[in-house]
Amino acid sequence: MEYDMPLYRPPSEGRSLIFQVTLGCSWNKCLFCGMYKGKRFTARPWEDLSADIIEMSRYQPHTKKVFLADGDPLCLETDYLIKTLDLLNETFPALERVSTYAGPTNLMGKSIDELKELRKRKLDVLYLGIETGNDALLKKIHKGATAQEIIDGSKKAIEAGLRMSTFIILGLGGAEGSLDHAKDSARVANAINPHFLATLTLMLGQYEEVYEKKLMGGNFKLLNKMQSLQELRWFVEDLTVTGCKFGTEHASNYLPINGTLPEDKEKILDLIDRAMKDENSRLLRPEWSRGL
Repeated sequence: MEYDMPLYRPPSEGRSLIFQVTLGCSWNKCLFCGMYKGKRFTARPWEDLSADIIEMSRYQPHTKKVFLADGDPLCLETDYLIKTLDLLNETFPALERVSTYAGPTNLMGKSIDELKELRKRKLDVLYLGIETGNDALLKKIHKGATAQEIIDGSKKAIEAGLRMSTFIILGLGGAEGSLDHAKDSARVANAINPHFLATLTLMLGQYEEVYEKKLMGGNFKLLNKMQSLQELRWFVEDLTVTGCKFGTEHASNYLPINGTLPEDKEKILDLIDRAMKDENSRLLRPEWSRGL
C-alpha cells in the first residue's frame, strides 16, 4: 500500500492504521487551510481501497484502531462507507474503533439514521474543525456553514452515538476580532458539548502577509504571543462544557494544557494567568519548536 501524499491525521491517531478513502477535501475552500490545496478531490475506487485493506490485514492482522483519510470521507455515500466499515470489521477481527475527519457540510448531509448505521459498524470518533463560532468570520473564511449548522450537525452525530472531537483556531479573527471570536467559539462549544475540545493556533509561515492584506483585508492583524494567550483565556473562561477532555497540546499553541472540564477549569485559567505574566515564561513553548 502506498499513500498519496501529503497525508494528515490527528495527533491522537498516531498509532492507528490509516486508509485513504478519499484524496483531498470535498470542500477545500477554507482560506486559512492549505492542507489539500495541491490535491484534486476524488473518492478512491472500491477495487483500490479494498485491495489496500485486504493487503494490510495480512501485515497487521491485530490492528485495533483505524483512521480514514483524507480530509472528510464522511462526504461519501453512506452505502460506500458501510461497505468500507464492513470490510474493515471482517478483515481485522480485533478492530475496536474507526475514526475520521468530518466537515460541517458532511454532517448536514447525513441523517441520524445513516449516522447510527455507521456507528453500529464501529465508526466512533469524528474530528471536526469548528474553527470559530462567529458567523461573520465563518463566512469570511469560507467555512461553508453557519454556527447553528455546526451545532446542529454535531449534536446529531452525538445523538447517533458518535464521539465528537472538535477544535477552535486561536487567532483566526485577528487582533480586532479576537474577543468576539473567543466568546462566540465558547458559545458554540457549549451548545455542542463535545467529548473532546482542543485549540490550534493560526500559523501561516511565509503566507502571513498575503493572508493579512489580500485574503482577510481591512484591519486584520495576526495575534502576537500575549494576545493569543488572552484569547485563550477569554475562550476558556466562558466554557461550560461537561465531561469534556480539553487540550492545547498541539505544537502550534504557545501554552500546552490538558485537563477535564469542568473539573480542571480553575487550574487551567490559573496556568494561563501565570503564563501571561511573563512572555519569556518557561511554561510557554519556544518559538522555534512551534509547529514541530
